[in-house]
Amino acid sequence: MGMKNKTTNLIFLMLGGAILIFLLWDFGFENIWSNVHKIGWWLAPITGIWLIIYILNAQAWKVIIGKDNTVNFFRLLSLKITGFSINYLTPVVGLAGEPWKILNIKNEIGVEKASSSIILYNMMHILSHFYFWVTAVILFLVTNIPEVVTTLVLGFVLAILVSLIAVFYIWHSKGVVYSLLRFLRVIPGLKGLVIKIESKEDSLKNIENQVIELYTHRRKSFYLSLSLEYIARLVASLEFYFIMRAISVDISILEALYINAASSLLANLFFFIPLQLGTREGSLYIVYESLKYTPALGVFVSLVTRIREFFWIFIGLILLKIGTPAQYRTK
Repeated sequence: MGMKNKTTNLIFLMLGGAILIFLLWDFGFENIWSNVHKIGWWLAPITGIWLIIYILNAQAWKVIIGKDNTVNFFRLLSLKITGFSINYLTPVVGLAGEPWKILNIKNEIGVEKASSSIILYNMMHILSHFYFWVTAVILFLVTNIPEVVTTLVLGFVLAILVSLIAVFYIWHSKGVVYSLLRFLRVIPGLKGLVIKIESKEDSLKNIENQVIELYTHRRKSFYLSLSLEYIARLVASLEFYFIMRAISVDISILEALYINAASSLLANLFFFIPLQLGTREGSLYIVYESLKYTPALGVFVSLVTRIREFFWIFIGLILLKIGTPAQYRTK
């Protein structure tokens, strides 16, 4: 790793560490200990399930990069966990972890391949969410007899999700890079950077072609990476099941899936709020109330998920500090 990358990583480490300390202080160490005490040994599967999710994420990324992948799987896994930490600690949109990943693998596969793999992975990540939300809506409609108003609302949500899935398939087949740049232009402070990027016409065309190539010429890899991301969404539902079991609340796996899907859908509607402050708590409160559980349970669950996030942010910062072990690098 070059001196420039080491300096960049050090800056991210210092900023990330400072923000994490602030969050822990603001959350309250006594509050953290109180909630850890309540869930007891269940904290192990609650936090451990996310290692499985990160492994699935890293494998999906590896599939996207393709056969010419010279980056070891464990390196991608390390970058995935650390990228989560950086994204979480980034104010507003939480995108700083993406260029950081590019910086850390560009020497192995080139900046264009690194950039296209990050764009494709995030597109696949979002697309898997759409499919997951569609699954949750259909399951809810099939397993319940909702009121007419609820049915109409869910039908509308389903139509929107299917439309968005169609849009993503169009982007995969025709390209998304230039559309993405037009979107980034409207974000305050990014216009100058976008203009600089747009000046590199040849590189942009190569990245766009690599984005299109996954769906048009590597269809098997496309659906394999999508399946891995979709499975990761299903696995993430177990977190809510474990938390409820920890406090002796008996819920079904289907209810856990619904909680995960509904809360993530509501939270993602407010993606622009820094660190999801208040949005997760509010969304879980609404979801638990809709399931006829005590709404306060939703607030408790959100606190436990914050503790899980603090744990993995800490792990990510450790990985950022130690870097990638030499034996994990593919020459």
